[in-house]
Amino acid sequence: MGMRRIAELLAMLMIGEGVLTLIAPRRHSLLWEFGPEGYRRALEAFAEHPTLSRLVAAAEAGLGLWLALRVYSQEEEE
Repeated sequence: MGMRRIAELLAMLMIGEGVLTLIAPRRHSLLWEFGPEGYRRALEAFAEHPTLSRLVAAAEAGLGLWLALRVYSQEEEE
């Protein structure tokens, strides 16, 4: 798989994750609560602080949009 496809896939995941967390931060954080103890504690912290979760989610979605725009602008240049 080419680097552009990987970058576009990553952008899609970041945008989707960000939007879902903006909509339901607690539910979405708890959905992924598994794995090592430190990881679970981090997710619990996000679930307990929905405003922080939404702030991080907005940044994630914004970064995903920036990445997608960058991939698409590179394709147009060629």
